[in-house]
Amino acid sequence: MKNPLKNFGIRAQLMAAVLASFLLSLTIIICLATLFSRVLRQTGNSFQTNADLNSFLTDIENTESAMESYMRYRTFESIDKYYHYEAAAESKAERFRSRPSEIELEQKEYVIGMLSKSFFDLSNKAIAARRANNSYDSDLYYYKTMDCYSFLHDEIVNLNMLFFNLNASSYTQSKAKAQKIISRSIFAIIIIFVCSALLIYINIVGITRPLSDISNVALKVAGRDFDVPLFKSREKNEIGNICRAFDSMIISIREYIGTIWEKALKENELREKEIEMRALYTDAHLKALQDQIQPHFLFNTLNTGAQLAMIEGADKTCYFLEQVADFLRYNIQHPGSDASIGEELGMLDNYIYIMKTRFGERYQFIKDIDETTLGVRIPNTILQPLVENCIKHGLKDITENGKITITVRRESGSIVIEISDNGKGFDQEAKEKILNQAAAGSEGVLISDKGHVSSGLINVISRLQIYFKDNKVFEIADNSEGGTTFRIKIKAEENV
Repeated sequence: MKNPLKNFGIRAQLMAAVLASFLLSLTIIICLATLFSRVLRQTGNSFQTNADLNSFLTDIENTESAMESYMRYRTFESIDKYYHYEAAAESKAERFRSRPSEIELEQKEYVIGMLSKSFFDLSNKAIAARRANNSYDSDLYYYKTMDCYSFLHDEIVNLNMLFFNLNASSYTQSKAKAQKIISRSIFAIIIIFVCSALLIYINIVGITRPLSDISNVALKVAGRDFDVPLFKSREKNEIGNICRAFDSMIISIREYIGTIWEKALKENELREKEIEMRALYTDAHLKALQDQIQPHFLFNTLNTGAQLAMIEGADKTCYFLEQVADFLRYNIQHPGSDASIGEELGMLDNYIYIMKTRFGERYQFIKDIDETTLGVRIPNTILQPLVENCIKHGLKDITENGKITITVRRESGSIVIEISDNGKGFDQEAKEKILNQAAAGSEGVLISDKGHVSSGLINVISRLQIYFKDNKVFEIADNSEGGTTFRIKIKAEENV
């Protein structure tokens, strides 16, 4: 039989065996004590319902007595006692059921509850009539109260007797359980001592096992022979510690030289990567500066054209050029950064105006925006490419009644942005290719059976997945009445 305490130290194993025996005994004793205490508590609480009903009956009787005293003598002391006992009784009456039941006990509780409410109501009316010197109503409600009190008193007594019989049976069962627990406790204590003795015996046998031939291995190591088999001991006592110490020493000597060379190679590799990264950063910075020259030149040119149009009185042309300039300015001011939903919608308004100027009434743009979401941050230039995709591909063959809907709302702890059209929709193959290519982080252009899909959509999906660290942040759905819906679902707690 294996010693379950073999991983302890030799001196600690004996203490562990004794402690384990003690804990086992203590655990079983606590369990038995808990069971016995529970039985005693059940026995003690057997007649609690009778005590509660007696207390309620006493309050009802005191209420009736105080009411009767006031009806006869009309004293301040009697009315004060009435309200005191009436409040106590009404508070206790709340424990009774408020709905009828097919169970006899529960039905009687329901009847008592209803009678209690009638008693309180009638007695209050009798008191109020007496205080108002209304003799007719006072006598009428007084007699009704006494009739209700008589019924209520009888029902409480009957229910008390039913509970008494039920509690007496419960008391007898609890007493029988207590006797069984006592007899079983004696048997459990005997089992505890037997298990404790067996545990100590197993531990002693494990400690007295023959030792392995560590001395031979020690002699070989002393002779500088490191080509020896490892012990690979899993025991965590003193002998296991010695075996692992020998294994660690041999492995350390074997790997020492190799570790030094490996560290040197890694340091050289890191230096080369650092130099490469600096060169790439410098090239990227120069390219970014060069790429900004043309947009700034175009932006300034558009502003100049808008000023000329204003001077010449071409207000519509001036406003159009200003919208185009604002659209370009947004892209210059937010290179590779994020923006709020409000800023994105502002830029989208500029783009929509440009498209309306270009296509006239060919397309209808509908917006439904939740104002509480405008401060949420998202990657910049996300919404405009989606609307552009709807115009270029979804509504490509539609010459009238084209509709694009932009919706931003809160839904089940998330913020949902939807851009949909009533165009020809996506074929399933192109949709899957777009989502797979975006998830892979690749760029390029996809060609489907139904037409050309630009890389702008893939770029949007990739940036959303990287920004929110969620591959399910974007989906493409088919509309039931035709067309496509681009849906962006953002967890609200990440952005509020």
